[in-house]
Amino acid sequence: MKTIQTHAPQPGCGNLLRLSLAVAALGIVPGKSPATDAPPPERHSDVVVVGATPGGVAAAVAAARGGASVILLEELGHVGGIVSGGLTNADIRKKAAVGGLFAEFARRVRDHYAKTYGADSAQVKVCQGGHMVEPKIAERIYREMLSGEKGIRLIERHRVVAARVAGTDGIERDATSGKRIDGAPPKDFGPTTRLVGIVTEDLTRPGSRVEFRAKAFIDATYEGDLAALAGVPYRVGRESRATFGEPHAGKIYVRFGDRHPLPGSTGEADDGIQAFCFRFHMTKDQANSVPVEKPPGYNRDDYRHLLADITAGKVTQLRHAIQLYPMPNGNFEANSDHPHPDTGVPSESLDLAEENWGWPEAGPEERASIFERYWNHNEGLIWFLQHDEAVPAGLREEALLWGFPKNEFADNRHRPHHIYVRQGRRIWGEYTFTERDTDPEHATGLPRRKPDGIAVAEYAIDCHGVTKYDPAHPGVREGYFYIDFQPTQLPYRILVPKCVEGLLVPVACSASHVGYQPIRMEPVFMALGEAAGIAAKIAQNAGVKVRAVNVPDVQREILRRGGVVLYECQPMRPEGL
Repeated sequence: MKTIQTHAPQPGCGNLLRLSLAVAALGIVPGKSPATDAPPPERHSDVVVVGATPGGVAAAVAAARGGASVILLEELGHVGGIVSGGLTNADIRKKAAVGGLFAEFARRVRDHYAKTYGADSAQVKVCQGGHMVEPKIAERIYREMLSGEKGIRLIERHRVVAARVAGTDGIERDATSGKRIDGAPPKDFGPTTRLVGIVTEDLTRPGSRVEFRAKAFIDATYEGDLAALAGVPYRVGRESRATFGEPHAGKIYVRFGDRHPLPGSTGEADDGIQAFCFRFHMTKDQANSVPVEKPPGYNRDDYRHLLADITAGKVTQLRHAIQLYPMPNGNFEANSDHPHPDTGVPSESLDLAEENWGWPEAGPEERASIFERYWNHNEGLIWFLQHDEAVPAGLREEALLWGFPKNEFADNRHRPHHIYVRQGRRIWGEYTFTERDTDPEHATGLPRRKPDGIAVAEYAIDCHGVTKYDPAHPGVREGYFYIDFQPTQLPYRILVPKCVEGLLVPVACSASHVGYQPIRMEPVFMALGEAAGIAAKIAQNAGVKVRAVNVPDVQREILRRGGVVLYECQPMRPEGL
């Protein structure tokens, strides 16, 4: 078992850009079977957190600050999920709506730049109060937050492969994986078991097995992997418009920033999840730049719709094809762009729809293959703009100014180690958050209050495209919508899964496809993770199950720590479609 409590990223993540190396980096050894000749050693703690995402870091720190002993398990050799993987432009608008550990993280970011470069430096200005940060600095700060708590053991390179549960008879057994249940909730989800232990594979010693036991577990993975292994029922894909009465559910065409569905919108359910991309960083500083390469899986046809935009004279600069956000010290974070309502372009960008639909339920090898395909697509798009002769010379020359920064992702050829999983599984919990929860109260115009509110969702209902661009629907991508709403409370019940006791799920939480969109922001994940860590320890102190914890006690502790459980601003006038 490899236990790490250092600040610096660990080397050896491997080159995830090619499938063989991606598989190796994920610890898969073809033909190697698990060792079964000896019982696995056990590790005990008050709380085990799976996934060192921002939500997982927050859960671990919150529980430890309450006096819990915590084990934090991470599959990769990096801490901070997609934030240390490149998403360093915080998706938050009303900054006062999210406090607690996210606010502490932002404060630590600002303090780092102020201490390193001076309080009046350009770096402090660009970091915007700690909401813009270099990936390596984000990871360093997450590690500092963890290592600052003596009750936390961070164990990297461990993948959860099995779970142990106890039934009402008290007999322990291997858990049966949770069922995928799409659509409306069933009348009966089945019996409830108690999660008592999890088994991991130590990826530094392929085939090894380690068992961890705890009083409570927190699944902070983007995919809900532990929850599924433990027997929690879950959903993947889109509900129909009729399932929860959500105006924007199912198949939909809508202009970015508008809320009125266009012709062709059927509201039908399907298996679709929103597109992924990488949030890679780029630089024009030639002294700090490595060139973009033509990937081995390059497919020029991937960019035919973007080329059509270029040929039509609608895309003339790099910023018309992708979004670029300035970061401290001169690098820029890249993101996929949406079709702008005024121009209708870009038709396609870094998002690659449909080819990620299998990711949530996929095993390590299939995820490695998807990872490779997405990186080939994303790097290939930049290479296309730099080198394809059909691209006008001026645009090619501008694109050639950009490369990957040498001072980021040094252990992975300066390419990100994390893909942006915008959506994985979503558990069935004691409450399902839907689009209707964002509707204001008709009497007051204020957001609807939840008696067990433990965090606030304040970003727009923001879903990237679900299916590939169709020229028959110019100016939009199917499944893409961005709809404003007033900040609203998230109830504790969305963290509490059906069928499994002793587990909280702050990231792959209980929501419909549409309802998940304002939740899926890293500041919100940190708030939900913090609430889960607090609740786990309070439940243990009171000798009750986590689903039966006294939520007002949790709310008071969140507030005592500077968190936010309710945020109300100027009322919004109720609006129908």
